[in-house]
Amino acid sequence: MNENKQYATYAVSKDGTRTKIDAESIIIQLEEEEIEIALVPPHPVWQGKLTLSTGSAIEGRHEERGSGVQLVIEPGAANVIHITPKENK
Repeated sequence: MNENKQYATYAVSKDGTRTKIDAESIIIQLEEEEIEIALVPPHPVWQGKLTLSTGSAIEGRHEERGSGVQLVIEPGAANVIHITPKENK
């Protein structure tokens, strides 16, 4: 089976300069909730797919959020989606 290859990932500055990031994931914190973007696909067949997880789904952090968090995905402009984590109550 093919090896999982890490996605090329960059930080982009205000002037458009790209700086390579060497990380397995990126966590975006929105108030008290988090969205994690995996930079290594969980399976070789998923290469080219982007996987998002919420704080309760992040490996080793299952106890942090109690009943868990869901992702609310809403369309924006033609090439934009809005992703908001909401705590399940």
